[in-house]
Amino acid sequence: MNHYTKFIGILAFVFFLHSCNKDTVVSGQIKFIKNEEPVWNGNLVAGDPSIIKDGNIYRMFYTSLVGTGPSEKIIIAGAKSYDGIHWMPMTGPLGSEAIALDNRATEWDKHLEAIDVIKDESDFKMFYCGYPKENTELGTTVSNGEIGLAVSLDGIEFNRFQTTPILKRGSQNAMDNNALFSPSVIKENGTYYMLYTGWCIDSCNTPFIGILGATSTDGVNWNKYPTKIIAGTDSDLPWIKLLIEVDIVKGPDNIFYLFFTGEEGIGVARSNHPFGPWEIYPHPILTKTQSWESYKVIAPTVIIENNKARMWYMGAKPGFSDFAIGYAESNFPFDW
Repeated sequence: MNHYTKFIGILAFVFFLHSCNKDTVVSGQIKFIKNEEPVWNGNLVAGDPSIIKDGNIYRMFYTSLVGTGPSEKIIIAGAKSYDGIHWMPMTGPLGSEAIALDNRATEWDKHLEAIDVIKDESDFKMFYCGYPKENTELGTTVSNGEIGLAVSLDGIEFNRFQTTPILKRGSQNAMDNNALFSPSVIKENGTYYMLYTGWCIDSCNTPFIGILGATSTDGVNWNKYPTKIIAGTDSDLPWIKLLIEVDIVKGPDNIFYLFFTGEEGIGVARSNHPFGPWEIYPHPILTKTQSWESYKVIAPTVIIENNKARMWYMGAKPGFSDFAIGYAESNFPFDW
């Protein structure tokens, strides 16, 4: 899964991306308590979790590998749980990989990862990232990811809504010219808001890595927001530097919370609107502490319920040689 090798060597770009626009930074104490061991390892590996609550069932969708050698491929798998801690494949016998969305070997979405699933009025919508070649094949820093849509009536097996991406890379020097990754979608008052990581670092006049946005009235046809939503360089916090892989959640207090991957841990910001402006909590709310996550803790997905903020995330060993999904929780409302 070479998508994660983007972290390696990329900080050289970050230091000169700093701008004068700073989001408000506030202080307080938010403490997430984590399970010491992963809650899900998948068949071979498990990463990029997206978790929703469907009645009394938690449904997890995640990036995984199936097959070995030349037949190995990246797919989107599914698992389910009744408590969010103990998981089993969505279908099939325990221990097998339940494929929620398969790849297409000769299409733009040969490689699949970094998805977000929402439960809509009559179906489940999966917004996924696909790309035809790894960055190592292209000789570039980042693969040319774009965003597609798949739908499901049962929340188990998904079918592509259309064969082409619903959100494509931007034109030369656009903030998403190289790639779009890690979509997060929320529906508010009939409008779908998507936040995603935009990349423009290869052959770009003004390098950019940060969060961009788009809106839609049907979840299919999207209009890109003309300016960035937030970037790590909007703050002076040294642990962030790179701000990617967000998950937007609306709390019971009607405030929007943005959980994100920072360079030295997972962080959170808050706003009264899905597109900000954002107040960034000044400290990471989760850092690496266990051997199975000794390289990175990234890609959070959060559900706020029963006075708890429940977070699932991806932990990786050095070089992303192995990765799994962990769990942590905090009291809510936050002590911001």
